[in-house]
Amino acid sequence: MRTSILRAVVMASVYGSAAWLSAAPPPEPKYKLVLQAPPATSVDSVAVSRDGSLVATAAGEGGVRLYDAHSGAFLRTLGEVGDRGVVFSPDGRTLTAAGFHMDKLVGIFDVQTGQRVLKLPGHTEWEAYATALSPDGKLLASAGTDKQILVWELPAGKLRLQLKDQPQKVSALAFSPDSQTLASGSGDQLVRLWDATSGELRRSLGGHRDWVAALAFSPDGQTLASASCDWGFHRGHDWPRPAGRGPENSEWKLWEVASGNVRRTVASQGRLLAIAFAPSGRTLACGLDKEVRLFDLTADAAPRVLTTHDATVTSLAFTPDGEALLSSSHDQTVKRTEVATGKTEWRAPGHFEQVNSVALSADASLLVTGSSDIRFARTRVPAGAAHIGPGAVRLWDLRTGRLLRRLGDPAEQVLAAAISADGRLVAAGGGVASGAGVVHLWDAATGAALWSTSDHAQEVLAIAFAPDSALVATASADGALQLRNAKSGAALRTLSGHAGGATSLAFSQDGQLLACGEGYGGTRIWNPQTGQLLQACPAASSQAETFAGDRLLNSIGISRDGTLATCTSSVNNEFVDAVRLWDARAGKLKRSFAAEQIHGRPMALSPDGSLVATGGKSVKLWDVRTGKMLRELYGHLKRTQSITFSADGRLLVAGGSYGTTNAWEVASGRHLATLLAFDRNDDWLAWTHDGIYDGSPAVERYLAWRVGDELQSGAALGPQLRRAELLRAALQLKMPQESAP
Repeated sequence: MRTSILRAVVMASVYGSAAWLSAAPPPEPKYKLVLQAPPATSVDSVAVSRDGSLVATAAGEGGVRLYDAHSGAFLRTLGEVGDRGVVFSPDGRTLTAAGFHMDKLVGIFDVQTGQRVLKLPGHTEWEAYATALSPDGKLLASAGTDKQILVWELPAGKLRLQLKDQPQKVSALAFSPDSQTLASGSGDQLVRLWDATSGELRRSLGGHRDWVAALAFSPDGQTLASASCDWGFHRGHDWPRPAGRGPENSEWKLWEVASGNVRRTVASQGRLLAIAFAPSGRTLACGLDKEVRLFDLTADAAPRVLTTHDATVTSLAFTPDGEALLSSSHDQTVKRTEVATGKTEWRAPGHFEQVNSVALSADASLLVTGSSDIRFARTRVPAGAAHIGPGAVRLWDLRTGRLLRRLGDPAEQVLAAAISADGRLVAAGGGVASGAGVVHLWDAATGAALWSTSDHAQEVLAIAFAPDSALVATASADGALQLRNAKSGAALRTLSGHAGGATSLAFSQDGQLLACGEGYGGTRIWNPQTGQLLQACPAASSQAETFAGDRLLNSIGISRDGTLATCTSSVNNEFVDAVRLWDARAGKLKRSFAAEQIHGRPMALSPDGSLVATGGKSVKLWDVRTGKMLRELYGHLKRTQSITFSADGRLLVAGGSYGTTNAWEVASGRHLATLLAFDRNDDWLAWTHDGIYDGSPAVERYLAWRVGDELQSGAALGPQLRRAELLRAALQLKMPQESAP
């Protein structure tokens, strides 16, 4: 009776409520959380204050962070300032940055307090690509997706120049040392020199073969350096990079400002996004792919490689005395390197945790999350790499949001997690330094380890308990599926040959079927008792086998009525296949959703088979019968990597980037809470959209809140917002009431 009532309630909500069909994001909260933690995405820009005491970085999702320039000590995060083009004012008291400004206002922020002290209107779209402050501190220039260059007078904030209708988006700006000239570079491959007072175009400099990605004036103002590469690909305008384009080609040029003549051109293979003059003017630093190269401008000599990063270098800045160079990178780090010796003086790391798997107990009271370093999840580095971050299995009380315990070895990378139907056993699988796959099983109540095995040749990608908890199935990247005795871990049989890896597992409700998703899009259905192959569900039209980018993972699910749902995509969603719905027992395709309609990985099927959830920067719910989107679920998301419904279908939980896990009420779409654990200790945080939170005793050190234009500390707002009883209330689902379909 409970199931039929629930289905009636859900169906009534789906088809009888206009609110269900709403896909609008929730309103902006009064209290916006600003985590005082390392960046969780690429560091796109770096700047040094004129007195050499502070370093500012701008990273993805608008996180501007401040560091002590000499020690590298992390000082604070200012939050939604911008995610690129960070620049200090000449006196070092304020800064600004380009990036996403959802209010379309460029802002100037106080370095000490984080307060926004000035709002600069004029842009008509959200994204600003470049900013520049004149050396005399009197002008601020900005350019963005609206193809405008805007110049404001400071400190009044009066708009002086509005250079509209640029032929292409402007990707780089720089003021001359005397503040009289503004240089711009754009997608039309031209560098333009503007009179900063009148806006008159003084000169156009042609000759680059691609986007002008970076600009820098020499200290004496007589020379301008410009860097060119496929900046559009870098910013995602041409993503993924089209096949057949070949390797990235880039070049930098030196121009004589007075005449516009080219003094020097150096072409290379690789991506060139950053250039900077040394204070002496005799050296030019270039970030070419992962290398920082120094060119002696007084001689025609080969460049010197000063330092390297683990991914593309994005920005460069010399210290005022020229003795050190700051570099930032897509590897989420910023480092300070001594110019004379190449010695790394300090390196500030990023936050790399990604929740790859989520699982709920039958009553939805316990949540298990499995995480790894995001670089391992995308197969960019091996599990045993020296710089890789830890993995974790965590057990949460989903009635309160509290972290109960952390399980396993941090050296291991966890890609799969499961909890038995009775909630007594927790299992997880992943990879170890040797490259082998590992499986662990624990007692959920005590955290005691019950057994472990490393008999998979490659990392374990999926794990599932049979409904009676007597069997546990484990699947690995080499295509092997192991059926094990849940009490001992002993392998009972091995089922091999899953093309592209065995990436996901699902038992039918009666335990008679076990479906295993293949990386190349197909699904095999087995009898778990005998090991007999019952059905093969191919993805005949899938192009997954030809995809050579990120790791492929085929998400699958089986509903109570025997519907099998499958969806193949890559971890980074560079490849997205269709959602396919099958009759699991007959192996017949019933229908599919076109790839262009869905976000991609991951995918989950509701227990009653009526809804499909797909991930991305939000989670979308789809009507299985019609293929229409019903609702979009928002939370603290970047990329969703795992989704699960509760057994009664009332709750949906998703894990992903930033190491966060989100929970929603399905019928209303209400975002319940976001859970976050800090990877190298036992600190944890659970918070709601409106700012209510609970956490470990010392969690306030990680918190600040942007309230309007103010940045307030966790210590200041803790007494008001730390309300465990309100968080518990927010996590409670509304009880279903009987309703006619």
